[in-house]
Amino acid sequence: MPAKKTFDNDQVLDQIMRQFWQHGYYHTSMDEIVTLSGVKKQSLYNAFGDKHTIYLKTLQHYHQLMLAATTRAMQELEQTGATPLTVLMMLFTQGLTSDKPQPTGDLMANAVAEFASSDADIKQLTDRYYDDYLTLMASTILKGQANQTIITTQSSMSLAQGLLEARIGLQTRLRQGSHPDIDQRQHSWTAFLGISA
Repeated sequence: MPAKKTFDNDQVLDQIMRQFWQHGYYHTSMDEIVTLSGVKKQSLYNAFGDKHTIYLKTLQHYHQLMLAATTRAMQELEQTGATPLTVLMMLFTQGLTSDKPQPTGDLMANAVAEFASSDADIKQLTDRYYDDYLTLMASTILKGQANQTIITTQSSMSLAQGLLEARIGLQTRLRQGSHPDIDQRQHSWTAFLGISA
């Protein structure tokens, strides 16, 4: 009779995700994953697969967590009557500054920096994540354009792409140990995107 599983997949994935997030794929060994998770190596293999497969699962886990948190934050702002521009700036700065203890940068941006396009599976997951984030930004911009609070000189998708690329750049700089002025960047984008009354 097989041994009964005694760990929670999501909890273990969350622990491993933070290890990859902090140290990267190549600087995280399978032995470190085993020690961190407290799960025997064979049990990890049975539940998640090899190191590469585990990494892919942590990227998927991160995607689900981040998009769920982002959607909740958007809904909370909208319920308080926040303007689309305010919601958009939350999307731009979310996670760039945080009081919570978490690794710097962004797991997806780190994956792109580490692998570029050399791993098709990782590229597919990071592309999907950024496509979803881009859609949230573009739909918010479209709302602001409809009520004439966000500029209409470019399409919502074009503006969203520029804003997302700026966000990814800031995440990469944070990962490198730089300290960009996030408030200043937000102020600049607000001034650029907003339509004065």
